[in-house]
Amino acid sequence: MPRKIDEKKTRKALRRLERAKRAAEQAGTPDASLSEWEGEFLGSLEERLETYGSAFNDPGKGDTEEALSARQALKLREIEKKAAGKARKPMSQGKGFKRKTPAPGPRSRDIHEDFDPSPPPASRPMAGRATGPVAVPAPEDAVPAPKPAASRPGGFTPRVIEGGKTRL
Repeated sequence: MPRKIDEKKTRKALRRLERAKRAAEQAGTPDASLSEWEGEFLGSLEERLETYGSAFNDPGKGDTEEALSARQALKLREIEKKAAGKARKPMSQGKGFKRKTPAPGPRSRDIHEDFDPSPPPASRPMAGRATGPVAVPAPEDAVPAPKPAASRPGGFTPRVIEGGKTRL
């Protein structure tokens, strides 16, 4: 059972087909002339549009309100560009959605980058005191700052957390 298509859309598609054929014939250049397959394609589209009002029947291939499917409309657009003498792009060459520039780096943050192992600077002297370097003696029981452990490849250093699950 054929779908009910608006006659205006069918006539518009037929006019586009005729214009594409005429433009290809009038171009006169071998690049703009239609190949055998393209001529058969336009002829079959014209025949189906005149017979059924639509050139496709499967609703999964395009809008059921339109006279041409999405792929048919795309191919017709390519034929129109070819007839106009514009460069024709193939439908697929494996370049779709490919990022043009490389990613700037990992999208995660290393928490160890923020850690500054050096001791904090000495505090500022209070007002009214003499300015200048102040020597602060180290306490006798001070423990030297631990050296950062050798990190694994990739910058990850595991830490052991005390008080986890115990085995019984």
